[in-house]
Amino acid sequence: MKRLRPVWPALLVNLLVGVPAMVPLYSLWWLSGRRWGGSAVDRSSTIIDVCGADCDRAGVATWTVAASGLLVLLLVAVADGLVPLRRDRPVGPWLKAVPAVLAPFLVFQAVSSAL
Repeated sequence: MKRLRPVWPALLVNLLVGVPAMVPLYSLWWLSGRRWGGSAVDRSSTIIDVCGADCDRAGVATWTVAASGLLVLLLVAVADGLVPLRRDRPVGPWLKAVPAVLAPFLVFQAVSSAL
């Protein structure tokens, strides 16, 4: 009879990867919630007139999403792919636990909206 491996190490590692994943997820949430006011067709107005002061932060948020998102993808690839393969463990339970990366961000959003 084949011994079943516990799932909790994969869940724990993916929850820990979810903590730094909050940075790109929050930046994406922030970018998706911005409303572009004014008319972009009007060429006489500047970009600050079109979208307001949020344009200054939109570039920073975009770069934050790109840089930290790549770091999180690298962490997920190493934690859920390379480490189990190097230790001769099945990759299936690790890949099934990948959605746990979203849990810290979802808890943060739920708590912040309740307050």
